[in-house]
Amino acid sequence: MVLVLLILGLMLPLVDKALGSSGTAIAAGTVIAVGTERAGGVRPVTFTVPAAGWVLDEARSSLTNNAELSRDEVVFNLNVVIPLGSLDDRRLWNGFGRIVSMGGGELRGGPEPITTAHGMDGLTGPLAGHGKIGSGTVFARDDLGAEITASGPPEAYRRLAGQVRAMVLSVEFAP
Repeated sequence: MVLVLLILGLMLPLVDKALGSSGTAIAAGTVIAVGTERAGGVRPVTFTVPAAGWVLDEARSSLTNNAELSRDEVVFNLNVVIPLGSLDDRRLWNGFGRIVSMGGGELRGGPEPITTAHGMDGLTGPLAGHGKIGSGTVFARDDLGAEITASGPPEAYRRLAGQVRAMVLSVEFAP
């Protein structure tokens, strides 16, 4: 039994890699729209993928509420938040921190203010856990929010940090 589990544990990742994942390669400049469709088929939150090489994980994404992209072991995940009451960056950050800690991660330092290329203000800070480093970011307005995590092994994350930041800075809420 142990031998079978060992063989499966070693072979399945190799087979998965050989066959490819359930992801879709994303071209540089692609705008990804997330959230429940509104009138005219518009989703309320968008971001732009700055470079080729990112893959949309279809099995872990539901464009009605989240999009998960990966590249070289770095995972970028944007979740849309629909509040029951009014929302602001600080309240969203505090709740986000509790969610991150339940998953075994930790928001370290921060938050620091951040402003997107579209003039939207939010909060951001470093995160770590499970041998990975990354960043967490939140954006909020009264009726809508977005929580973004990006993390990976330290070397891979540092190499892609500029692209992660570009995606975060491209976030925009539809009017």
